[in-house]
Amino acid sequence: MSSVNSEMKASVCMTREWDAYKAGVDLAKDIVENLAFKSNVILLFSTIHYQDNGGLQSLLDGVYSIIPEEIPLIGGTVRGFSNNYGCYVRGATALVVSSDKMDIALGIGHNTKRNPKKAAQKSADMLQEKLSKSPYKNGFLLNVIAGAEIPNIPPIGRQKIIEPGAAPKALMKLFSVSQKTLQMGSARDEDVVEEMVSLFPDFSMIGGATLDDGPGFKSYQFHNKNVLKNSLITLGIKTDFNIFVKSTHNMKKTDITFEVTKMSSDRRIIHEINGKPALDELLRLLQWPKEILNEETWLKTTFYFPIGGKCCSNSSDENVPHVIGIILGKSLVLTCKLQGAHASILTIDGKRLFDAVDENFSTIPFKTPEFGIISSCTTRLETLGNKIYHVKDQVQHVLQNQPFIIFYVGGESTYSPENGLDYANMSFNTAIFWEKQ
Repeated sequence: MSSVNSEMKASVCMTREWDAYKAGVDLAKDIVENLAFKSNVILLFSTIHYQDNGGLQSLLDGVYSIIPEEIPLIGGTVRGFSNNYGCYVRGATALVVSSDKMDIALGIGHNTKRNPKKAAQKSADMLQEKLSKSPYKNGFLLNVIAGAEIPNIPPIGRQKIIEPGAAPKALMKLFSVSQKTLQMGSARDEDVVEEMVSLFPDFSMIGGATLDDGPGFKSYQFHNKNVLKNSLITLGIKTDFNIFVKSTHNMKKTDITFEVTKMSSDRRIIHEINGKPALDELLRLLQWPKEILNEETWLKTTFYFPIGGKCCSNSSDENVPHVIGIILGKSLVLTCKLQGAHASILTIDGKRLFDAVDENFSTIPFKTPEFGIISSCTTRLETLGNKIYHVKDQVQHVLQNQPFIIFYVGGESTYSPENGLDYANMSFNTAIFWEKQ
């Protein structure tokens, strides 16, 4: 599937081959046919299963066994993906963008969980070196960021629900050590994005955090021929093509509101709600029995009742969905920061999941799209099941069958100079390139 004009070509390639190296070769055969202009970049997203079927490194080795080594590649592992061909939870897909009228650069920063600001700065330095003298007007960044990983807390191991037992201070210390030393824990991807916004205030952006197929134990990022962990990979583009970015989640605020009266210093762990232990008070507010506290039931339920509040300081959304990723004794570990003390419970149903897509495209300014890069929450994929095809059809209709990829990740963001920063869970996020100015 390709779109071509005199100055740009965008193409979607994919493979369902089980073996990692053969899958890379499969993709590369299609990719190499779509390198139409001087400047090229490959966006490659794969499911985690290749790690156990030859290895993710073999996947990239297969790609670069055919394409020239100087062609840049960015991507990572995702829960699943959709494109012009269908919807998949096993395989790999690539979007190839090729143009003579576009400047392209890749940036990379490491240790995103330990020092997200420094990781962003390192990536930014590499981008600025190549893009600062570009003659083109519009800037765009795709931020692929290492996702959250369930920490390994001795002697408990890797669990999402750690019932009270150890003293709270001891649990918090073990969690902190796991986060900073082993880089297992919260992704801190919103910190990365905030820093990138401060460094590139005139660029539009879209982002997502890599993950596995559900457990939350591992995630990987791709930078050219390399498979990485705990890294930020950024694609920077300067172009005269217009760029439309927007984020929607369409979650509904319930009448359950409360005050967060005690939090961790990084505002990712809620210790007390309404002056009471956070878990006990949350169960009371939701009228949920304690029997719900097993990993299968809890996670299938709480995804659809996240805590709503502000996340990033420069975001206008006061009801950003914050999923509870881990229960640590009586404390609630959120997937992203919660700014302020006032919060509420949000909820959503199937219709509102579809409506979020329509809402996203309700203000589209374009008549002739070129291609789309879309990040969406993994929970949307898992909730809708085979109805995810309806979302694919919605996108394909709006984009007039032009190439697109939807990649399902664990934390999503968009930014534009006009509308500011949006970071959320449970969201649907678009970056559409359209006709030149």
